[in-house]
Amino acid sequence: MDPLPPNDNTDLLTAMMAGATAGAVQSVATYPFEYLKTSTQIQDNALILAKPVSPLKLRPLYTGCTALAVGNALKAGTRMCLFNSFSSFMAAENGTTTAPRIVVAGMMTGFVETLWVIPFENIKTRLIENSLYKSGMKIKMDVMTDRFRRGVNSPLKTNKRASTTLAHSLEKKPISHGRLQALKYFHEHPSTTLTGAIKEIYQTQGLRGFKQGSSITILRQCLNSMVWYSTFSSLQQLLDPNRDSTSEFGLFGMGFVSSLAVVATTQPLDLLKTRMQTKNYRLLYRDVMNCAYRIFMKEGLRKFWCGWFPRLIKISVSSTLTLDCYEMSVKSINKLKTMRPFAAE
Repeated sequence: MDPLPPNDNTDLLTAMMAGATAGAVQSVATYPFEYLKTSTQIQDNALILAKPVSPLKLRPLYTGCTALAVGNALKAGTRMCLFNSFSSFMAAENGTTTAPRIVVAGMMTGFVETLWVIPFENIKTRLIENSLYKSGMKIKMDVMTDRFRRGVNSPLKTNKRASTTLAHSLEKKPISHGRLQALKYFHEHPSTTLTGAIKEIYQTQGLRGFKQGSSITILRQCLNSMVWYSTFSSLQQLLDPNRDSTSEFGLFGMGFVSSLAVVATTQPLDLLKTRMQTKNYRLLYRDVMNCAYRIFMKEGLRKFWCGWFPRLIKISVSSTLTLDCYEMSVKSINKLKTMRPFAAE
């Protein structure tokens, strides 16, 4: 869970640089859990023909890490600037701010910063999905494969139940010849590099491919913040109303319970977000409600909570790691600012 900006006297430039560093470090440190969570959610039990081979080395678990690290660094770095601007906007005429105004400023900051990271989330999901295909995952895409094999003007066959929705989507939304050729190429040669994934998304889906799942991502992020902070505040009010005797272990425990509440309530939204950002989303589902319905009918209710354990670990660790890294970065930057490399001794 991303922490709120700290209330200190750090200047804005230092806070932005430290925030960007903390966001990138947190992303790299916890990324294997992100990979395990996303790869589990991508695998559609109703369409899968062959499961991918689990990676035995650490390096494959970092597929897509660069995209997420860049997105989180941009998000964390601009958070301080955005929060400072929204706090000034929400301040009273005399320049003072109250707790409700700060909460509103934090919500506005969370909404805007989420927009920054959505394109990078799509790139990350595409890289993980392509890595699964290269690791042996196969799904029932008979109509797509048949259309690729026979050409753009060939009629679609819908004799297989698993391909009915895909065929309907292709007939309803015809694909241009250039985009179809790009789909064919990347279907056979899935990209596993950052630049390759950007090129694949743009050539197969255009600019809209970078903003897939925007609405569900914003909704999930808002609910994440609401559930985590409300749970943490309730526990703190119950266990330590005066907020003067909570130990570090107690803070960690309250943070873990708050993270557990987030995962328990928002994991279905996280699954839908991942599915909406896959390369075949617009061909397999009409909208988010149709996606939820098909998952429930074809894969069962338990599928909505798949990947909950690695996400729980990631959320639990990320807040503490981000704050610690932020404090260390601030101290390092302040120390560097006092050094005079060209001053005479």
